[in-house]
Formats: sequence, C-alpha cells, structure tokens
Amino acid sequence: MSDVILGVTDADGTAARVWAVRRAEALGLPLRELLIAPTRDDVDTAVAATADAEILVLPAEHGHSYRPLIAQAHCPIAIVPDEAPSGLDAPSAAREGILVGVDATEVSARALAFAAGEAARTRQPLVALAAWEPVAVGTEPGLDLWTGPMPVDLSEATAAMVERMLEPVRAGHPQLEVRTRIEVGDASALIEEASRGAVLTVVGSHGRTGLSRLLLGSVSEHVAAHVASPAVVVR
Repeated sequence: MSDVILGVTDADGTAARVWAVRRAEALGLPLRELLIAPTRDDVDTAVAATADAEILVLPAEHGHSYRPLIAQAHCPIAIVPDEAPSGLDAPSAAREGILVGVDATEVSARALAFAAGEAARTRQPLVALAAWEPVAVGTEPGLDLWTGPMPVDLSEATAAMVERMLEPVRAGHPQLEVRTRIEVGDASALIEEASRGAVLTVVGSHGRTGLSRLLLGSVSEHVAAHVASPAVVVR
C-alpha cells in the first residue's frame, strides 16, 4: 500500500516530521518511519524500502550527504529545511506557488506532472522556470570580423520549449493558473533564489548531460543541498 515515509536521522528534523504528517493526513495515507543511518552502507536497504511509497521525506541537511538515496529511490524525495513552512497545506502567507524547474527531458516532464498535481490539489499557481546561458559562437578563421564570442539569445527557443512541455499540464488541469519564467543564468542559482518565495520547489533528478541513473544532475543536487523551501526531487 502506498504510504508517506519519514526518514529518521540523527538531525532534529522537526519541520520534516510535521511536513510528512500533514501530507499523510491530506492524502489519507499511512505514515511510516524509516531509520536512515549516518553512513552510506545501507543505501540499498533504504532504497528497497521506498518501493511502494508515495514519497520519502528527509531533513534538508541530509539532502547532499544522501544523494545516492535521492538518486536511486523508487519514489519522489522531499527535502524539508527547518526554517521552511511546516506543511504544504499550511503555507506561509509570504510564500506562493509551486515552483518547478523545466528543461526538455523526460524526467522534467514527470516533475512538471507532479508539480501540477500539487498545485491543483493545494490551489496554488504553478510556476514553471526555465533558464538558459549564453552560447559562445566563434567566427571563421581568417575573416576580419569580430573575434570574440558572440552570445546567441535563446529566450524565444527556451520559451517555446517550456510551452511544449506545458501542453499536457494545461490539458490535464485546464483551471490551473500557470506562470512561466524564462531566465538567463545558472539554473541552480535561479531555482534556489526563486524557492525563497515558493510554497514548494520541484525538480527532476537528472541534469541535461545524460548522467548515470545512479547520480543526480547538477541542478537537483544543488537544490537538495541549498533550496530554501520544501523541495521534491522526482525521478
């Protein structure tokens, strides 16, 4: 049976416990506690325990140390910082929206679907954020032209990609308020900054570089370690 797992660690984890309890109550699911040892020796055991779970909730300070667990778990992983709102269904008045990082990957589509479901359930707007960085384009050798890098503006291409990724979301949740943000810069830093005003932050587990399924992508790893709101990493 699907349940909400609370990862019990050597940290206080009060906010994670409250978040997990409130989620279990909101979804009508049982809450299960899972001891997470302070070493990586039992990662396989912990991963196996997530097979039938709806979500595994961890204290934020373990987001980086336990990245093998986050990368391999069979369910989404929620990482809850102590200073964050204690529950998705009781957010701080200063926070608004379910923030989701978007790129053109399959795992990003799954993250979008998860975030849209949360936004619809909690009656929050969905905020889809995509980032691009300038691409250096060299000139032909021997031509008397500008010899420095020529930045290519990818704003329109990125916006078009986001709209394509949002098509299933808009079809499945026609009443959902959807906001898009197209930013220039490092995706990790931009998501971290935006998470300060979000109720929940959602990212896919893998980056754009096709890393092994046993590793996190650079964005998800950064979010796990630095996000300022409760965050969910979706595989």
